[in-house]
Amino acid sequence: MTDKNDERTVRCPVEGCDSTPLARGINLHIMRSSGDGHGPQGEVPDSLSLENLETVGEREVEMDYPDERDNEKHARLCPYCSVTFTGISGLMIHLGQTAGRKNHPANPKDRHEPSDFPRVEVDAEGNVQQVADPREDSTDSRDKAGAVPTARVFRLIADLIADGETRTAHRVRRALLGADDAVAPSRDEPAHPELFEALLTQGRAEQTDHRVTAALEGEGVMVACRGESGFLSATEARDVAARLEQVAASEDWRDDDTRDLIAFLRHSGDVLDGDKTERGLHEEFNHWR
Repeated sequence: MTDKNDERTVRCPVEGCDSTPLARGINLHIMRSSGDGHGPQGEVPDSLSLENLETVGEREVEMDYPDERDNEKHARLCPYCSVTFTGISGLMIHLGQTAGRKNHPANPKDRHEPSDFPRVEVDAEGNVQQVADPREDSTDSRDKAGAVPTARVFRLIADLIADGETRTAHRVRRALLGADDAVAPSRDEPAHPELFEALLTQGRAEQTDHRVTAALEGEGVMVACRGESGFLSATEARDVAARLEQVAASEDWRDDDTRDLIAFLRHSGDVLDGDKTERGLHEEFNHWR
């Protein structure tokens, strides 16, 4: 069956390039080009940001669909950032766009099979409720050197997130996937680790409907994100800001929200440690920024 769709076109982020490829084809355009800021052919330079690309219009695209399609009904969980995507194709696009950045592997297609990633049930806000089929496993065998199969590790992380055990999921991810090394393991856990894990997930998400809310009060800073919240002292606010900044720098986060939150937490710490703090103090993050 042949169908026609109107698909979004974007402007190439390379300065001086007038190309306006389809949004889903921007990686291919850059990899096929070379020089003039595009980098070596077959590569996407780390200096190029493919986030928040400028939309320039739409293009009619003819699609050839098979008569019968095995549409995937379940979301797939990315174990590296705890964000869910529609179907395996959506997840693989995400892994390709974040390859080597934000805690994701540089060679996802060589490193993983589509069956590695667990199918999950999510609520209206994209929060993981449960693994779609906990008995399903890509293999009962073990990987090289007797290691537990990757799919089983990913499914464990999904189960922990669904059960609200975000702190344990964070530790498993760090220990088994080599993730979050930017948060020095020699340091103690941050105050409100579930909140910190939610802030990490928020910062690593390419697109999300979730928002971070924060407010400076007379005795501390209230921060909430993805269903987790905490009331931070001046010292704790500075510590969370430092940890977020360290991870953001190592994983090359480029979102303004995290940068502004870090600045707000440090500002709040300075105010709280001041000689005089107003009793009725209330300063909203969204208004402050």
